[in-house]
Amino acid sequence: MSVPFDPYILTRKCNEDLSSKEYHLVRPNGDDDITLTGSTQLPIGALTNDVGVGTASDPIYVPVQVGQIIKVKCGGAITAGNLAGSDAAGKAVQVDGAHGGGANNHAFGIALETYANGDIGAFLWAPSYLST
Repeated sequence: MSVPFDPYILTRKCNEDLSSKEYHLVRPNGDDDITLTGSTQLPIGALTNDVGVGTASDPIYVPVQVGQIIKVKCGGAITAGNLAGSDAAGKAVQVDGAHGGGANNHAFGIALETYANGDIGAFLWAPSYLST
């Protein structure tokens, strides 16, 4: 019997407490490791709702949504059709070059609807860079 494979879910090692970070954006951090994405970084995807607590001595592996359409927790208002990037906490924010006191020019996707702060939004994965 074969096991189903989802090419849009990666499993990556976590050395920190991400138990309350479901649907937050993550980036690579060493060999097979992930950490939350900062406001000037490009994420590789978003955590699913199946996250937990990892430590340096006892890491865990968590699923990361990549490609196609991903669900991300919003850290501010985002209008449908606009580019979205990460804030300093790994939440989706509208990319306009003025977030977090500095320029946030790395976009991971396009908002499929209009979202408010705290919403879990759906985004079409389309990494890009906004030149300001």
